[in-house]
Amino acid sequence: MKKIFFTFLFLIFTLSSCFWGEGDGLNLYDKAKDFSIRVPKDWEIIQNKDGILPKPRSGDIELAVSSKTEKDNFFNNLLVLSEKLLIDSSASEYITSANLNSENEYFEYKKIEEKDLTFTDSSKSKIFIFEARYNNSTKKLKFLQTANICKDRKAFFITLAIPSTITDYKKYEYILSTFNCKK
Repeated sequence: MKKIFFTFLFLIFTLSSCFWGEGDGLNLYDKAKDFSIRVPKDWEIIQNKDGILPKPRSGDIELAVSSKTEKDNFFNNLLVLSEKLLIDSSASEYITSANLNSENEYFEYKKIEEKDLTFTDSSKSKIFIFEARYNNSTKKLKFLQTANICKDRKAFFITLAIPSTITDYKKYEYILSTFNCKK
């Protein structure tokens, strides 16, 4: 009986560490002043020294990361934008207001899901998952978006873009949940 119990415990520990621990294929990005996030080991940080990243309508690009591997003619990517808020807001309120008119921002838009998200530092937000195309010549993509508010009302808007063929979002939601504000 003890042998079965310890084998069971070992299996639970091993399986859970494969997804949630250091064996999850993620590296800690900790170079930003205000936040950290875990990103896939085989993705690369995009430096904007050549001005290849577009200028956001508001705020600043804090981090851009892209997959080195193409899937369905697309490179998965993650973008972290920041802006200083003039009024107090929760992360859930901020991401909800940012997604209010999303259907008007895209050539084609379909909301898939909206749900609560708890970051690994226990702060709360929402995650919006939708499918969209920027114009009639771009591919339809899936987007996962969330936000977090750090010290001094600095809001972070985090977007993950993946091919529309992906239907299981768990590992991408997990990546977003690893965003943590630095104290």
